[in-house]
Formats: sequence, C-alpha cells, structure tokens
Amino acid sequence: MKTGNENAGMKMMNGNEAIARGAYEAGVKVAAGYPGTPSTEVMDYTHHYYPEIYCEWATNEKVAVEVAIGASFAGHRSLALMKTVGLHVAADALGGAAGSQINGGLVLVVSDDVGRIAGDDYNDCRHYGNMFNIPVLEPSDSQEAKDFMVRAFEISEAYSTPVILKPTSVTCKTTSKVVFDNDYKYEAKYRNIYPISFSKVIMTTIMTKAKGSEHPKLTKCFNDFVANMRRLAVDSNESELNRLELNGKKIGIITAGTPYYYAKEVLPDASFLKLGLVNPLPAKLIRELEAHVDQLYVIEDGHDVIEKNIKDLGVSVIGKELWPKFPDMMRFTPDVIEEKLVPDAPKRTPMKDVPFRLPVACAGCSHNFISRILKQHKIKAAADVTCGLIGCFPHMESYQLQKCMGSSPGLAHGYNLATDNKEKFVAMIGDGGFWATGINGLLNLVFNDSQSTLIIVDNNCLAMTGGQHIASSDFGFNYKQENRLDIAKMCEAIGVTDVVTVDAYAYEELEQSILNAVNAKTNSVVIVKKPCVTKFKLPKETPFCIDQEACIKCRKCINVGCLAIESKTKNGEVEIVINEDICTGCGLCSTVCPTEAIKN
Repeated sequence: MKTGNENAGMKMMNGNEAIARGAYEAGVKVAAGYPGTPSTEVMDYTHHYYPEIYCEWATNEKVAVEVAIGASFAGHRSLALMKTVGLHVAADALGGAAGSQINGGLVLVVSDDVGRIAGDDYNDCRHYGNMFNIPVLEPSDSQEAKDFMVRAFEISEAYSTPVILKPTSVTCKTTSKVVFDNDYKYEAKYRNIYPISFSKVIMTTIMTKAKGSEHPKLTKCFNDFVANMRRLAVDSNESELNRLELNGKKIGIITAGTPYYYAKEVLPDASFLKLGLVNPLPAKLIRELEAHVDQLYVIEDGHDVIEKNIKDLGVSVIGKELWPKFPDMMRFTPDVIEEKLVPDAPKRTPMKDVPFRLPVACAGCSHNFISRILKQHKIKAAADVTCGLIGCFPHMESYQLQKCMGSSPGLAHGYNLATDNKEKFVAMIGDGGFWATGINGLLNLVFNDSQSTLIIVDNNCLAMTGGQHIASSDFGFNYKQENRLDIAKMCEAIGVTDVVTVDAYAYEELEQSILNAVNAKTNSVVIVKKPCVTKFKLPKETPFCIDQEACIKCRKCINVGCLAIESKTKNGEVEIVINEDICTGCGLCSTVCPTEAIKN
C-alpha cells in the first residue's frame, strides 16, 4: 500500500497525524468529532494541515456521527472522531447506520485508551464491531494508521457499511516513519448511488419474509448487510490488511496492533498471523496457521474479542489463560509476553520506591473554589467528567457521586426525588459537559419541577481534553460571534427559575451564591465564570507565600488540591511551601489556613 512513486516523501509522524494524512489521501470532505484522549489531535492536525476538509467539534459524539452520516448520504466521504467512551454516546447513531445503504464512505476513528492508568474502565470498541456486524481495522504503527484510513473508506463503499478504525493510546502517541506521495493532489471523492438510506429496521422486516415484504417499495430500501459481511469475511483471506508469516512450527501467534511488534521482538522465529482487519476474521488464514504450528496463541490488547471469535470458528487457541484481561492485566509489553513464552528469559523487576501521586488541579483552577465551598459547608454533590473530577479523590473528598459525562444533573435530581429534597443534593458540571449531554438532564430537571441546584463551571473551553472550543466559546474552527451560545440565556430559555453568574475568584460572593441556590425553594443554576488558566494563560496576581513560623503544618492547604502548594524536606524537617513560579495569586489557599500563615 506504500507508494511506488519516485517522488515519495517520508516523515516521522505520530499515529494521530498519520490518520489525518490518511483522511486527506482518502478524499474526505467532512470530519466531525468530539475531543477525547488519546485521539483529539486527529482533528487538530486535519484542520491545521488540510483546510480542504471541513472540520468541526460537534456538541457530542452522537451528533458527530449523525453529521458524518448526513455527509455520507450526500455522496461524500466523511469521518467521525472520538474515543471509546464517546462511542457509547454515539452507539445509537452508529446502530442506525450499520446495515444501511452507504453512498460516500463512512468511517469512525475510535481510539481505545489501552493501559492508561487513568483510563476509562478499559473499554474496547471492537465489541461494537461484533454487536453491529461492521468491520474493524486496527493499525500497528503510523504507516498503517495512514494506509488503513484510505482502505477503510474503500471497504465502506465496497461493502456498504460503516467502518471503525481502532487506534490505541500507543498507536496515537507513538512516532514512526510514514511514506507518502509528495505529488498527491487532494480530490474529494464522490459516490452517490442510493437515493434513500434507512436504518435496518426495514431490512430485518424483509429478512423475516413477512407477507407483503417482497413489495418493490420495500425491497428498494433493502441492503443485505449480512451477505456483505460474509463476502468481506471471505475476501479478508486475500486482503493485504492481514499478513501470514510462516516460520517456525513450534509457536504460532495471532495478533493485531502494537502487540505484533512486541511479540516479534520476543519471538522472532515464531509464525505469525498479523491482523489488520480484526472483524471479520480471515478464517482460512487462521486455519492455515493452526495446521502449521504445534501451539497457537492470541495476543491482543484490550478484551478477549479476537480470542472468542477464533474459538467460535472451532479453532483451539490460548490467550487469557496465560494473560488475564482487565482488571488483572492492563496491556501488553514485550516482557509480559516473554515471561510466559520464553522460559529462560532473564527476569525483569519493576522500579521500586516510585512515589504514588494523586492528580491535582492547575494552580488557580475555578473547580478548586467550588470543591472548597462544598466541603466546608458539608454540601453533598455529584461531580461530572470534568477537571472538577479531581475533587472526588481522597485528598479533597468534595463529592459523593460521579458517573459519566453530562450525568450530574440527572444524578442530583434522582437523589433529591428519593430523599424528598431533605438533603439538597447538588450537581456540578463543566461547560463542555453541559453542552454535550448535561443540558438534557437540566431540561428533565425543569420539566419535572425538581428543586435541585446545578453549578456550571464556565471556563470558555473543553479544558480537560486540551482547551477545544464548545458552543459558548468565543473562538473555534467555525466561530462567528453572532452564533455563540450563552449558558445563562439558555438556562433561562428552558425555564430555570433562578440563574446567577459569579466570578470564581470572588470567593465570598461565590460562597453566598451557592448557599442561596441550595436553600432556594425552586430549581437553580449557579454559573461560575473564569477562563481556563492553562488554555488562556491568565495574568498572574501577586503570588502567595507561607510564613513558616506561623505554619502549624496542619496540611489543610495541601487538601485544597492546588498544584502550586508543595511539601518539601528542608534540614530534615517538612515544610509546606508555595511555588511562586506556579502560583496565580488566586488566594484560595488563604481561606483554609487556621493561623493566617498564608499571605501575599
């Protein structure tokens, strides 16, 4: 799949940059997505390097997929971008597209956050391939990330199906060589052969052979997605996406993604089936490898998806018996493979005495002010998936409940219903989470006359994923001032009775606003406004410092969760100090000190 052009170029790219290049070479016209580590930069690279492609951050992942579906139906190749937990949000839209008639190729880039210590429940997007009966491609390096993008669009059109491209954390962030055609000229690919395209409700109706289902008005809607996937399964045995490497006869390895390179490093003489198309599987190649070796193993990051599908073919393979899956094992590395398959290999011991550190917020983050007030007044609250999530950790203990993105308004409403509003359980959400799905919870809260309070942190961007724009930002790919949405006006428009906006650093006013809202006999919203200190590089005020003679080392300032507050050893004694290079001068730490030792 590499170009044979004598003017071929070569560049070191990480996987995200290579995926963006692949979208360009595939002739994509529309790219929509929602930020999420580790694949956020795919959109940034696409927008920056390839202005021919329309790019947008949608309000959430479901909307992004629907935008891509619409562009695909119009005949143009389209891309939707997200991480695996985002596909949970978009599953409804993908389920409607799966099995339907496809005009322009439709590809979802869904990154799995494999092995990241702060990952999201170790999700595995390949399950959606099985569930929706759609193809899944998994690249092993940056070259394949680019090439597989082009191939994914070709498969989408040839077999009339959405396709998932599944990079992982390692693939997205690792840099490797990519060969490409320097002379390539962008061309937006166009294919429009179906005048209608409906979800497979109609297809399954026809497949049941109900009386009258053979009517031409129904059959013109029919897309035999089952036959398409069976055809792809047969074709996968000849596809360049899958590569059979017959070497030694003792050990055979079936693998995909970065574990291929790890296994090759440890077992250079073994036979391999290197899968690029992980759903559907090439049954003929699998059986050919099985016949060639004494023992067959499967090595796959994530869940035992390939292993189960191979066993469904009646092929005996060893996988999770040797390498247990989550939560017992996070991800493959060469030494993990070597330990089980190379008995005489030297034993590696992990580094000892590595300190455990809980995450803390950026110095001056407005979330810390809210956490402080909630904890001080013993107000129970639900957090959302925002930077405020740090308030859930044991060094802060500001929240009692936290689930998925956008859920906090619904969580608080449900809690208050069950307790007859006796505790006034509060919800906190970021502006990104509010626009993504939290607004639905607030609508429900208002509609059902809930006496609940929602605190919305308005920092003018989606801070946790790197500062991408949202509906209320005053910047962005397609920003127009007249189209910018206002959080307060939106809350008022949907019927919130009490809406207050307050500066995060106006501590006493913020504290009183939250207390007033909590004690109100109606629904209420407190909008805490302060631009993200990291994204917008706010000007610093005079930094604070700690008077060591007055400090009693109670560590209450440490529990504020500010990055600028440090515990150091000096002359054999522990001192709590404020790093003046990091301190923004917000003054939150001074509100917790019982001896007034913190001053500026």
